[in-house]
Amino acid sequence: MRWLAVLIVLSSSLAAARPKKEPLPPPPPPPPASRPWAEGVTPEQQTEAFRIFKEANALFAESQHAAALARYRDALKLWDHPAIRYNTAVALINLDQPLAADAELDSALRFGESALGSDTYKQALLYKKLLGGQLADLAVTCNEPGAEVMLDGQKLFVAPGDKSVRLLPGPHSLVARKAGYLTETRALMLPPGRRSDEKVAMVSLASLPTRTVRRWKPWKPWALFGAGVVVALVGVPLIVDAKHNFDSFDAEVARSCPNGCAPGALPSTTLDARSRGSAENSAAIGMFAAGGAVAVAGSVLLILNTPHAERRLALAPSLAPGYTGLVATLRF
Repeated sequence: MRWLAVLIVLSSSLAAARPKKEPLPPPPPPPPASRPWAEGVTPEQQTEAFRIFKEANALFAESQHAAALARYRDALKLWDHPAIRYNTAVALINLDQPLAADAELDSALRFGESALGSDTYKQALLYKKLLGGQLADLAVTCNEPGAEVMLDGQKLFVAPGDKSVRLLPGPHSLVARKAGYLTETRALMLPPGRRSDEKVAMVSLASLPTRTVRRWKPWKPWALFGAGVVVALVGVPLIVDAKHNFDSFDAEVARSCPNGCAPGALPSTTLDARSRGSAENSAAIGMFAAGGAVAVAGSVLLILNTPHAERRLALAPSLAPGYTGLVATLRF
């Protein structure tokens, strides 16, 4: 009996020492759902954007896609909501504007599934994949500092750097230019659904081998200059002979008419000497003038014919969707 009493007391002590089970406190309430696309947008703006959004959906349901697109864009001015972006993209797809639709889908997907809901998010991903098969991707790299890289006539970036863009497939024009360097021009044909990589390297004009050229063969200006000298030299004997005739005329006049006389009193031989002298003097002056002019022309051609670095003007067509141009490259 004593052992039984001891066991009962011990058992009662253990039961008193055992902690009682109390219910756990309730878990803290979950934080409010994060809506970063609603930050900074007042309730009034949200209400008005939603009203316009409903109008746009009604227009879309009636296949008035252009009108619906305009209203979606009105709603986006009030609230840049991913769902409005998604519907804008769908309207653009129906209007056959895949490039603009692809950009709108990027904006619609930027906050993930929570902004659109599971079904719409999956549909947006599907549209994105389908558009990727219709569009072309281009990655351009240029490491030459200060080089301006242009795509379809618009500045893409200033090197060094790289940039990737999504474009409509087909012809495009890539140009890189920098003072003192050859202009790099490439006509691209971008396939749909694929990425094309273009690495642009610039070539300094100073590094190019120089080839000197002349405008004409060297003997041609010299021949013209020599011809002018020869013509002028022909006038020398004429001027000498003219002086001799004038001297003879003067001497005959002094001998025949020491005190002066009328021209008719002079013998014909004396008058002939004066006529010959006048004719020869005029001919000599003409020879000097013509020969001098030809010699001067030859001298100018000699100067123009000095060797110079070759210059080439290359023209290349620049074609792209909605853009047509001509790129000129002057090579020294």
